[in-house]
Amino acid sequence: MSSKKHRNQRGKRKFSYFIKGSNLLLGFSLLLFLETMLLDYGKAHETAERLYYLVKAMVPFLLIVFVLMVLVNLFVRTTKLVKYMGENSGIKGWLIALVAGNISVGNIYFWFPMLKEMKDKGVRPGLIASFLFNRGIKLTWLPVMVLVFGKKYVLVLFVVTTVVSILQGIIIDLLMKKDKPSTTAPEIK
Repeated sequence: MSSKKHRNQRGKRKFSYFIKGSNLLLGFSLLLFLETMLLDYGKAHETAERLYYLVKAMVPFLLIVFVLMVLVNLFVRTTKLVKYMGENSGIKGWLIALVAGNISVGNIYFWFPMLKEMKDKGVRPGLIASFLFNRGIKLTWLPVMVLVFGKKYVLVLFVVTTVVSILQGIIIDLLMKKDKPSTTAPEIK
C-alpha cells in the first residue's frame, strides 16, 4: 500500500472516530435531556431556555472569531513569520508570538513540526515558548469565558498569561544562549 493511500486511510479513521465520538456525546446528552423532560418538565424547559440564550449570546462573538481566523489563515504564511521572528525581531517578534499563540487552533502536536522548522530557520526559542504558552487562552473560547466568568476575570487572566509568557520566553532565550545546543535535532520518522 502506498504511503499516501495509507495516510489518507489513517486520516479517515481519525475523522470517523471523532464523528462517532461527537455523535455519542450528543446522543447521550439528548437522552439525558429527554429523561429530565419526563421526570421534571419545568426543569427541562428552564434548561432549554438557558441554552437558547447562551447560544444567542455567543453567536456574534463566534462569527467575529471565525472571520478573524479565516483572514489569518488566508494571509499569514510561515515564511513571513520566520522573517519577522528572527534573532533581532524585537517587539514585533513578541507581538507575533503572542497573537499567533492566541489564534492558533488544533492539536498542539500538529504544531511541533512547523515550530521545529521555524526554529531551524532562525526563530528565537523564547518566541516559540511564548507562542506555546499563549495557546492557553484560545480566541475561540473567549466568548464562553466572558459569559461564564465575566469580562474582568478574563481580562486579568489574559494580561497575566501574556506577561508570564513573555517572562518565560526571555528566560528560555537566556538559557538557550548559555547552552547553545546543536541546532540540528535528529529527524523523527
